[in-house]
Amino acid sequence: MSWNKTSINMTMANENYKDGKAIRGFQNVIKEPTTEQIDKLSEVLVMLSNGDTFLKAEVVQHTDYLND
Repeated sequence: MSWNKTSINMTMANENYKDGKAIRGFQNVIKEPTTEQIDKLSEVLVMLSNGDTFLKAEVVQHTDYLND
């Protein structure tokens, strides 16, 4: 198997969102983001938002399986 890409789904809360939550997806990030990097990204998203709070991050690694 070989690494293809990594994605991060950031779940943000705000009373203005349907059901109070929204997921912001980011594609093609580094292979293994650190906790510190994810924390910094969440801080930036909160600063640029209109009252959002950070709930969680989901890191998804996409790998290719080639049957040789």
